[in-house]
Amino acid sequence: MLRTRARTTLAGGLLVALGALTACAGGADEPDGTTSPTPEPTEQTTETSEPEGTGTAGPLDWQPTGHTVEDRVLRGAGWTAVATETQVTFEPVGDGEPVVVPAVEGRTVDAVLLEGDRAVVSFSAGNATPTGAAVRVDLVASTPTEIVSPEPANGGSWAMHDDSLWYPTLGEGGAYCLATLAVSDGNGEDGWCAPARTGFSNLTADEHGVGLMTFDDARPVACRTVHVLDQTGRPQPVEGPAECTAWDVAPSSTGVVWSEVPREQRQEVARFSASVDGAVESLGRGTTGTLVPCGGDAFFVRDPARRTDPARLMRWDGAALSVAYESESTGNAFLGEPECADGILTVSSFGESGDEQVWAEVG
Repeated sequence: MLRTRARTTLAGGLLVALGALTACAGGADEPDGTTSPTPEPTEQTTETSEPEGTGTAGPLDWQPTGHTVEDRVLRGAGWTAVATETQVTFEPVGDGEPVVVPAVEGRTVDAVLLEGDRAVVSFSAGNATPTGAAVRVDLVASTPTEIVSPEPANGGSWAMHDDSLWYPTLGEGGAYCLATLAVSDGNGEDGWCAPARTGFSNLTADEHGVGLMTFDDARPVACRTVHVLDQTGRPQPVEGPAECTAWDVAPSSTGVVWSEVPREQRQEVARFSASVDGAVESLGRGTTGTLVPCGGDAFFVRDPARRTDPARLMRWDGAALSVAYESESTGNAFLGEPECADGILTVSSFGESGDEQVWAEVG
């Protein structure tokens, strides 16, 4: 899913969803999620017990996208999505004509999801309205079709795997609910609804399942819980995270990967963990909002802890942790949120030694 060109505001998912709740039903207030930018690394920030990644999966075969880091790009097997605020252009990897999807009038491009020859684009109107807008796109026929039922909520978190789409919708009384839809034919249905004055965000989906984070309107910090959807489509809490501290979540081949925020004053810094057939494996420090499942594995970003460290993309294959990518820059360097389509990762790297945007097949 493609959402932003680089690292998003740290509490962005919560603020968008809470904004929808507040606008439509006088629901949850915004949590105390504002944080200062990550300071430049110093030698004192080193964590001696940090897993460095020694798995055998190793780095991926990274290739340039052909675009600059100023472009919002999502590489798939047959198409590359390039998004601006006003349109998304799907460029064929081989021969063929591009497919252009303009934004709905009065709205800007928000989420872009791509699987095979199908895509979904959602459009945001800020806080102007609780209702959203989105289209599903047949890239072979070059035809976008509006998603009308269930009607999307404005903004929020979206996820797609194969032909299945999960996204927020508004239920009875303005409840914040999880809709599902078959992208090929547009057949959708309402699902689970969050309890009053709560919401959900951080949706992830792949062949191992669907994960999401729920939150309430507690002050000064929202209580956050990560879940995996069961066979009935209802969230089931993940065992392992400390109460109210979780952030990211993604089902894996051997269990679940999640993150927890140890210091609420630094919500960009998390500790990642994974369950392995009931046992818990520490994956070390990482950055909230960067966990993405792709090609059967799970990936997350680790910012530099020292001036000599690069920014790293960490890979969990269900059994071991490894480094999938390292930035050329060290110290003052960071990676944008990784994106996945068709088992292909796209990542942008920023730093003093130069920026680059690359893609690689995971499988």
